[in-house]
Amino acid sequence: MSDKRFNFYGLGSFYFSNGKRVFNGNNWVSNKAMYVFMYLLFKREGNISSEKLVEIFWPQSDLERGRKKLYDTIYLLRKSLNSDGLSKDIVESNNGYYSINSDYKIWTDWEYFDSKTDKLINKEEKFEIKDLKNLFEFYRGNFFADLNYADWTEIYREELKQKYLNLIEIMATRMYSSKKYLDLLYYLNKGLNFDPYREKFYLLKIKTLDKLGRIAEAINCFKDCENILKKDLGVPPQQKLKKELKRIKRDRVNDFDNTEIDFEENVRLESGAMKCSSMKEFKSIFELEIRQVQRDEDKECLLVTLDFTDKDLNLSDLRITVDKIAAKFKKDMRLGDYICPASKKIHLILQDMSLDNSGVIIKRFNHFFKKHNFSQKPKLDIKEIN
Repeated sequence: MSDKRFNFYGLGSFYFSNGKRVFNGNNWVSNKAMYVFMYLLFKREGNISSEKLVEIFWPQSDLERGRKKLYDTIYLLRKSLNSDGLSKDIVESNNGYYSINSDYKIWTDWEYFDSKTDKLINKEEKFEIKDLKNLFEFYRGNFFADLNYADWTEIYREELKQKYLNLIEIMATRMYSSKKYLDLLYYLNKGLNFDPYREKFYLLKIKTLDKLGRIAEAINCFKDCENILKKDLGVPPQQKLKKELKRIKRDRVNDFDNTEIDFEENVRLESGAMKCSSMKEFKSIFELEIRQVQRDEDKECLLVTLDFTDKDLNLSDLRITVDKIAAKFKKDMRLGDYICPASKKIHLILQDMSLDNSGVIIKRFNHFFKKHNFSQKPKLDIKEIN
């Protein structure tokens, strides 16, 4: 790259390079000089009048005093360029107008990103997932992030931000179709960091967590969406989100209903919890709890399942495990709680608990299995009864 070629980077913090060195203006004598330079780059296709520059950068000054401040700033800009070993003729002035010297070959990341996302959205160019990931990496942050409160950056910054979010949506849809669920979650979380109100991201995240079997997280994701929309915008989530949540819960209940009994039911439980004599009895209680929760919005219950399905445990070992679990949680399982072993699963209904308590429950179970050196740690599933 010759001294007449520059790459400028403005998606995030501003810096530029001539191929030999990188410059970020940290050693410049005037921040205002850097900001004027950034504006001239942004508007480099035309000549900018001194009146326009005064209006933008010294709005409180009259025209005469503003022009004096502009001349001083242009002087400091050229001096700073020179101190960096760069030619000051990159900034031209002519009869009260300023511009970037057209002899310089300039590339900017914001124009590249703008152009590429346009072609993607308008389907003018073919993009593979790897191409989308590469394009995603260009967006280090909002346009001219160091000037977040400058009025002249706002419209273009928002345009680029929306294209970035559209890029993530296209990537996420493709990844979901390709079953790249873990990659997908990474990009969806990035998107929600920039726009926590984008319901399409929540919908895809809920569906993805469901595919990964992370049901409690999927339900919490819906609640996060519901809370932020209600708090900040005063609106509920779209019907698509509500329907997806109901589908997940319905499917989980159906999975539970299909559980077959093949476990000897003579486990002794010396606790306040009720031990169900059969899976049929437990299902009846479960359905009753659902109806009660639906009638009383203040009532909260959790269904907790310990799943040993893919563990190498015989029935005798499993019974011993259940005994130990019951003994450990004697104080926590109160009157009104229920427990039932079935197949290679242990089902519990915990009263007056919500998903907000799931972290504590998981921590206690993990501590229990670690303390008692269980090599066959079960899969733990927690869901709200509603």
